[in-house]
Amino acid sequence: MSLTTDLNGRSGALSKKDTLVKTAARLFAAQGFDATTTIQIAREARITEPLIYYHFKGKEDLFLHILEKGSDGYLSRMKTLGEGGPVQFKRIEKLITLHFDIVRDMPDETYLIASACPARLRDEGDVCARIAETQRKFLTSYLRDCLKKGMASGEFWKVPVEPTVNVLIALINGLIRQRCLRLEQVRGMKKATIEFCRRSLCKP
Repeated sequence: MSLTTDLNGRSGALSKKDTLVKTAARLFAAQGFDATTTIQIAREARITEPLIYYHFKGKEDLFLHILEKGSDGYLSRMKTLGEGGPVQFKRIEKLITLHFDIVRDMPDETYLIASACPARLRDEGDVCARIAETQRKFLTSYLRDCLKKGMASGEFWKVPVEPTVNVLIALINGLIRQRCLRLEQVRGMKKATIEFCRRSLCKP
C-alpha cells in the first residue's frame, strides 16, 4: 500500500481500490480519457486488470466514480465554511482561499471536473449536471447571504444582488479551471483575486 493525505489532512495507507482510483485520475488528467487504457491503469497502480472490473463496470464507470468522488470532496470542503462572523468580506475571502486550496489538494479531480463536465451539462441525468447544479445552489445561497448582510451593515456598496452573485460564481468557476487555462503557476493570483473582490464590494 502507498501513503496519502486525505481531504481532511489525515495521512494513511491507501487500499488497492483507492490506489486504482488515484492512479486513474492522474492518468485521465495527464493524457485524456481516450488515450488511457485499463491495462495502463492496472500497470501503474500495480494491480491486475481484472481488479478494475471487480470494482467498476469499465473505464467509463471508473471515470464517473472519479468525478463523483471529486465532487463529494469539493462539497464537503465547502460545507466547512459555515455562516462565519459579522464581517461579510471575510466570508468571501475564505471562499476564494478555499477554492485555491481545493485546486492544490485535488489537482487531478478538479481538472477532470473542469475539463470534462462542460460538454456533458446538457444531459440533466449526467453526473456532471448534478455536480454543477449542487455547486450553483450552494454558492448562490452563500454569496447571496454575504451580499445582503454586507449591504445591510454598510460594509458593502449597494449592488444588484443576483447579477453580482452570478459574476462571483463565474469568477470562482474560473479558479477551478486554473489548470485548464495553464494559470496554476501564475504567482500572486490568490492575492489579486481577493483584492479585486474587496475593491469591487467594500466601502473604504
